[in-house]
Amino acid sequence: KQLDNIANKDISSAEMREAINNFSKSIEKLTEGVANDAWSLLLMGEAGQGKTQGVIDTLDASGAKWQGIKGSASAIGIYKFFFEHKDHDVIVIDDSDALFESEEAGNMLKAAMDTGTERRITWSKQNTNLQAMGIPSEFVMTARVIIISNKDLEVKDATKRISKAQRIMKPVVDRAPMFKTGLPNREWEIEYFKMLFESNGIICFAERGMTVTQQKEIMDFVIENSDQFSTFSFRLLDKVCGFYLEMPKAWKEFSLMTLA
Repeated sequence: KQLDNIANKDISSAEMREAINNFSKSIEKLTEGVANDAWSLLLMGEAGQGKTQGVIDTLDASGAKWQGIKGSASAIGIYKFFFEHKDHDVIVIDDSDALFESEEAGNMLKAAMDTGTERRITWSKQNTNLQAMGIPSEFVMTARVIIISNKDLEVKDATKRISKAQRIMKPVVDRAPMFKTGLPNREWEIEYFKMLFESNGIICFAERGMTVTQQKEIMDFVIENSDQFSTFSFRLLDKVCGFYLEMPKAWKEFSLMTLA
């Protein structure tokens, strides 16, 4: 909301960059709070905006002992994961949106995100697989939790129809700071990625071994055609890099044909 208010004003590029820097530092400070055992955290926002990488970089820099689970996961799978990493500093649950539709998983996440220094996690059903693995039906977890999701789990108006995930996750959302990532509009997104480019912060360029000249060519192309793309994200840049390397003579055409 603060960024939206600023975006409605006539501001300079320098002022926009300062606001973006402050916004990025907020995510960093909230993640540091998790590493310092101050709270758990829920990060929500569109895909490809660097939520996960920002959390990973901050946790690594903090020296926290952490472990993450990503993608499809069941309620019992999360229970097992929590038990195996119960003494870690931080557990990161990333892009596991199916969990938010499970009552069992919601109850576990509610317990895991509680504000106490120790959180008691329980599996109430009889399960021979857990018994065979030596996993108890109840244990205490000291790890804090970060949930990263592309879904909007916030209930803005309780009088209106809400999704199943919002209903199940409401007690979880109420137990931890919630931060929404994302910038007000395309102009801000472009400025953000310019800043990252200038600081060598676009990871896919390094991962794909792109030269500085190649990076600039891709950035200039994507910015010039930004109105053609539905999103402006790390994932978009990575896909364009792939076309650049595999189709050096037709990468622009294929980018506009398939990514617009």
